[in-house]
Amino acid sequence: MNNHSLKVSSRIAVLDVGMYIFRYVSDTSAPKNSSLSLHQAPIGKGAVDFFPASGITRNTLTAPGDCIIVRIKGAQASVLITEYHPEGESAAIQLRIDQINTSPAGPKPGTTQKANAPQPVRLKLHGHIETRGDVVVENGWLGAPNTLLRLEGFSVDWKDQPQDVSLAYLCRSGKNSEPQIALAGQFVGTRRQAKPITSVAFALTGQRAAHYELSGQAVFGGQPPLTVAPDKELTGPNGTEQLVALRLVITPRAAQVSPPASPWSDTETTQIFRNS
Repeated sequence: MNNHSLKVSSRIAVLDVGMYIFRYVSDTSAPKNSSLSLHQAPIGKGAVDFFPASGITRNTLTAPGDCIIVRIKGAQASVLITEYHPEGESAAIQLRIDQINTSPAGPKPGTTQKANAPQPVRLKLHGHIETRGDVVVENGWLGAPNTLLRLEGFSVDWKDQPQDVSLAYLCRSGKNSEPQIALAGQFVGTRRQAKPITSVAFALTGQRAAHYELSGQAVFGGQPPLTVAPDKELTGPNGTEQLVALRLVITPRAAQVSPPASPWSDTETTQIFRNS
């Protein structure tokens, strides 16, 4: 019987309360058969929730572009990051952790906006709408707020998107269904399957996320518009109403702030396992 070697390396990320996105970053030297998994570590008193993107199982990232959103609740908590490398692959997986900006959008109470306030960025929304098919709008409503026509799927393209900031979003096609998670430019939902979207959420992510404000509205059939807010999943009163329209606005902040400190700790343990 052949011997098989498996190298397992682990490290711990200690995180404050908030939302984070863990991404397997594309690289020309990325290992082909290695993988990386995320689990809660027993450091800290907070709770950890994992929201993997579509197609990801067991909180395991296997290819560049894979991502998982992690929510830390209650108090500081930690995530155990474990890499698995088969024999012959030693290159480390490039994992990027960005904190998702969850600060409220808009000016603070008691402040006034200047006449030369920053202009919103250009967003192009692509969607698949019941009876209308594929539709594209720029800086406007995707879908019709006053109708009951399903907005069954969508993507958001950020024109001239700067580095170190992106838009993350998720949707569910059913009250208790698994979420589909994507970054700017990626499609969520369905096409030509007559399946409604029953909830959506949006957030800015990346080191420069705090330099931008996210706002907008989502409309579910027969309901008044709901305001888009970071770290808030929007749905109708019963959780079954279908999404019919969506509008998003991203605006640069007038006052720049420093990006958050890295959440990494450098603790690392490596072990070698061999099967005979």
